[in-house]
Amino acid sequence: MVNNSSNYFLEKIKKDFSFEKIKKICVAVSGGLDSMVLLNLLLDILSIKKLEVAHCNFGLRKKESNDDEIFVKRFCEKKNIVLHIKRFDTINFSKEKKLSIQMAARKLRYDWFNSLLKKNDSCGYYIALGHHLNDSIETFFLNILRGTSVKGLLGIPKKNINFIRPLSYFTKNEILHYSKIKNINWRLDSSNLETKYLRNKLRLALNGFYSSFPLFFNGIKKTINYLQSDNFIIEDKIKEICENITIEKNYDPLIWKIQYKKLENLIPLSFYLFKIFSPYGFRDINSLKSLIYSQSGKYIVSNKYYILKNRNHWILFSNKKLGKKWKNYTIQNIKKFDKNYFPIKIDFSIQLKKTNDYYSNNNHFFVDFEKIKFPLYIRTWRNGDYFYPINMKGKKKLSKYYKENKYSFLEKENTWLLINGNNNIVLVMGNRGNRLDNRFKITEQTKKILEIKI
Repeated sequence: MVNNSSNYFLEKIKKDFSFEKIKKICVAVSGGLDSMVLLNLLLDILSIKKLEVAHCNFGLRKKESNDDEIFVKRFCEKKNIVLHIKRFDTINFSKEKKLSIQMAARKLRYDWFNSLLKKNDSCGYYIALGHHLNDSIETFFLNILRGTSVKGLLGIPKKNINFIRPLSYFTKNEILHYSKIKNINWRLDSSNLETKYLRNKLRLALNGFYSSFPLFFNGIKKTINYLQSDNFIIEDKIKEICENITIEKNYDPLIWKIQYKKLENLIPLSFYLFKIFSPYGFRDINSLKSLIYSQSGKYIVSNKYYILKNRNHWILFSNKKLGKKWKNYTIQNIKKFDKNYFPIKIDFSIQLKKTNDYYSNNNHFFVDFEKIKFPLYIRTWRNGDYFYPINMKGKKKLSKYYKENKYSFLEKENTWLLINGNNNIVLVMGNRGNRLDNRFKITEQTKKILEIKI
């Protein structure tokens, strides 16, 4: 049912959003009906100084896309609104990332919006999007078709961090009616009529359904509200469980130590495993269950995270921790050494040998400087690395050294090596202790000493 009052829009939006706390809103404007109505509504609520516009030109409709850009540009010039325009090579991006055109456009759009938020420090700066109730209903049914949990039935959120959707309560017909009584000009996107997209097919099917059941929108609003309440209870329970199973949790990068044995008692186990670990990309429930009963050292991998079984606990960590595996940190000159640049706290000094009383300990080492070749490197281990551990006979593969000393997968990846210019290991450095290579120890023939403090 269409509400005939134009004040209805303003009153509802003002009730739902505290505009007094908002420093600036950047409205995403395509030039279509929804975004143009949203922009005009916000012009009635906020001063020009608090408004900006962001327009994406995906170049998918050639002249029509460029005409949309010109339309938005002229409107902003007339109203004296700051305008941001971004043109994208959407087709090549979709091929490069192996995404559908729609998903590629969505990623490009939100990546750009997030860059605008970052540029403005996100504090009091919001991106306003033109999503409305029909969009939420379409998302509701699309997720049902694909298979979803309660969360997938909640529609599109009214607010999500710095993204707001002031039209989310209103139907498409209400928005269209508002544009007519306010004489708002807008442009039709011809791609919305193409039936090759699943969302468009669903939209056309639902349009007929809306007209046959006028009370449908009231019913769906109630259903979504009930589902939001149910989801709040579920999310609160998941939060409680996560706190209960957590031994330690650090961020940037993420390292989460988990008492996995407490997971076994959760009923239904599959449901809780999915709710807890799917946000990290772990959706294969059988793999998660198998990890509970596997040997220490086993792990599973998602796109961005690992879960490692380490003795009596799990460690979930970002693969950013592993991104440094092939990175070399170069030390060209000890005198110009910038210790703040390196991933481990290490300091060097050079001195003449005065006595034979130089004793290395776990964090303080003395090596024969004449055996050092520059540049030195700091890196993590690689297959084939070996060294001659001090106080041991012969050489040892680093992989075997780690295994004998029961290094976990994560500990191995976070143990740094000081590498000589001839590619020999000088020093193994890590939380499990530091170990000097026997080839670099001080002898009676040593004349100059390199002192290393970790």
